[in-house]
Amino acid sequence: MTYRVIQWGTGDVGTHALRTIIRRPDLELVGVKVYDPSKAGRDAGEIAGTESTGITALVSVDEILTIPADCVNYNALGTTEDMFGQPLDDICTLLEHGYNVSTTAIDFLVWPPSAPPGMVRRLEDACEVGKSSLFGSGVDPGYTMDLWPITITRLSSQVDKISITETLDMRNYGSPSAMGFMGFGAQPDQPSALDAMHTDPADSVFYSCMLMVADALRFELDDYRYHREVGLATSSFKTASGTIDAGTVAAIKINLVGGAYGRDVLDFEWVWRVSDDVRPEWGTGEYWDLRIDGDPAMHCHFSAETAFGSKRITSLTVAMAALNAIPTLCQASPGVKTPLNLPCWGGGFVSPRPLT
Repeated sequence: MTYRVIQWGTGDVGTHALRTIIRRPDLELVGVKVYDPSKAGRDAGEIAGTESTGITALVSVDEILTIPADCVNYNALGTTEDMFGQPLDDICTLLEHGYNVSTTAIDFLVWPPSAPPGMVRRLEDACEVGKSSLFGSGVDPGYTMDLWPITITRLSSQVDKISITETLDMRNYGSPSAMGFMGFGAQPDQPSALDAMHTDPADSVFYSCMLMVADALRFELDDYRYHREVGLATSSFKTASGTIDAGTVAAIKINLVGGAYGRDVLDFEWVWRVSDDVRPEWGTGEYWDLRIDGDPAMHCHFSAETAFGSKRITSLTVAMAALNAIPTLCQASPGVKTPLNLPCWGGGFVSPRPLT
């Protein structure tokens, strides 16, 4: 069966999604929503770097809403920009018009029980009006800090502690607003929006991952701690998002720790950097590392790479975590869905012609 898909947004994540929709035999691209007026009227294939599609990019939401489709893949930048404003309004409008929606824009939706109740009510009401379904994901949140450890614990007899580290190279990430949100290029004592988000677990989209793991493993978190360290540039240099001046933040390490039964049970760490020369002992390169203490004790490590777009692997994996759910989502009953209440699905597609 082929599903008709509208791609909403063509930034780093959206372009990966657009390219994949064009190539996949079970997905048919029927529309593209862009924000940049210079992209309006251009063929989707030109934007994605593929063959011509005959589908031209549109800026107007009203025009998008006239296109018959089974699903809208919504990849607008949400959490770091305007989570409760335009992205939420857009998604509710799409759901009310009968479109199923897969999205990376609202990270709280990785585990809807952790989202503000008013947000979930709005989305559920919109699903009821349109008889549509919603799935929100991303790779972080959206797999590495939640579904990955949950899946591995299917082999566990007892779990004592889960520790995960993400290490990413951010120098080719071209969003100044997102990099500023994280604190790159700032003075070390300058307040960070990242700190403001994660200091209070009620505001932390990463804490949503912890709640999803705890719920899946049937225990309750009763403690939460957040800690941030930074490494400073020793000289000025340029990145895709701007200049990092000497003495400003060039590496960031944050930890979220969740406790239960009087001990640390979940220890999630993120290391993001724009220079390998700053705090190299924190880890360099791009990889994820998972350790589960208990019976059996387990250690999993994976890394990934892509030759497309900005070559940032997280842009691709964020895109695919939501996109690959589309066939399953389109077959689901109406409502807000999660990885734990949708049937298990695989991803990607096997092409007659390998990429190499």
